[in-house]
Amino acid sequence: MSGSEVREVTRSEPPMGRANVRVAWWMIGGSMAVGAVLGLWSFGGPVAPPPGFRAFDDLPRRLVRLGHIAAIALPALNLLYVPWMARSRWGGSARRAGCRLLLFGTVALPSLLMLAAFWSPGRYLLPIPVTALIAAVWLLAAGLPARAPGPREDAFP
Repeated sequence: MSGSEVREVTRSEPPMGRANVRVAWWMIGGSMAVGAVLGLWSFGGPVAPPPGFRAFDDLPRRLVRLGHIAAIALPALNLLYVPWMARSRWGGSARRAGCRLLLFGTVALPSLLMLAAFWSPGRYLLPIPVTALIAAVWLLAAGLPARAPGPREDAFP
């Protein structure tokens, strides 16, 4: 393959982290909507709470609240992560792997927290996305240069 063909293939790939940014904004908006629904029965709201959500410290209610918070905080982490990963000393495949690990954990952890609120064996799946999130953050931390250079061309936005 010639140099121009390699550049053409590389250009056809979406910029690193594009999916992270798009999913992050959709999840933040979706979680705000979930928060509005949760607010209907919180603090003496107009709707009676469903079973398992009556007491403030009921486990299902706590898991849903944690999932709601995670569905805002983890996407915000993605918005911070992508530009820093683009500045890391890692090559393209390691950068993409870090972004994919973070994206997987960002989507899976809040989803599994919500699932665990209604199906208790779902709690045993929680270490999977947590491990992906930890690996993504460690990958970024290990790849940060001593001094941060400017943003790369292949980074999103």
